[in-house]
Amino acid sequence: MDKYKFTIPKSILILLALSFVLSIFRVILFGKFSLVYIFWNIYLALIPFVISSILLRNFNKNELSKEALIVGGIFWLFLIPNAPYVITDLIHIGEIHAVPVLYDTFLIFSSAWVSLLLGMYSIFHMEQILKTKYSTKIASIFVVVIIFFSSFGMYLGRFLRFNSWDILSRPMKFINGVGEIFTNKPDSIEAVFYTILFFFFIIMSYYSWKATQTK
Repeated sequence: MDKYKFTIPKSILILLALSFVLSIFRVILFGKFSLVYIFWNIYLALIPFVISSILLRNFNKNELSKEALIVGGIFWLFLIPNAPYVITDLIHIGEIHAVPVLYDTFLIFSSAWVSLLLGMYSIFHMEQILKTKYSTKIASIFVVVIIFFSSFGMYLGRFLRFNSWDILSRPMKFINGVGEIFTNKPDSIEAVFYTILFFFFIIMSYYSWKATQTK
């Protein structure tokens, strides 16, 4: 594969097609639009993948300036939690009784899977840039920190209902919301529990997936 060419892996395209078909047939067969929003979540998961793909492509072509890496990296940092976040949509399985539980399981699971894949590819892109530009050790530390950051972001999104853009559009509300986590003991315990749970799931998934990519 040409390392300068922007491509979406076939595995992602197949899962995207599956999610789309299942969603369309859900509307046709059961007349329910309640999970159409999941495509917005997949779209949000796609954005950091696009950013990291462009950064990696330009880096491989020796056309990535330090300023572009910093600016692109900051945007990427704020958006990357949106990729694994779709996993938390699994809580909606079984909410709509007019749709068979197993059908919604396939729909939400395939959507969560494709979003998680987008996130893992995206983290891998950034890891490759840092490994080449700096060192393997720095890249490995980066992966751990980013996955932990993403895990906390997933908690903020699912339980506090914050979006990535709230950091800019509602900064004080965001700061106060995060601050309450650390001043309220029950909230802090919940935040630590779910952040650690998400962290271990994602990091184990990432390194298991990465092992298949580097053979």
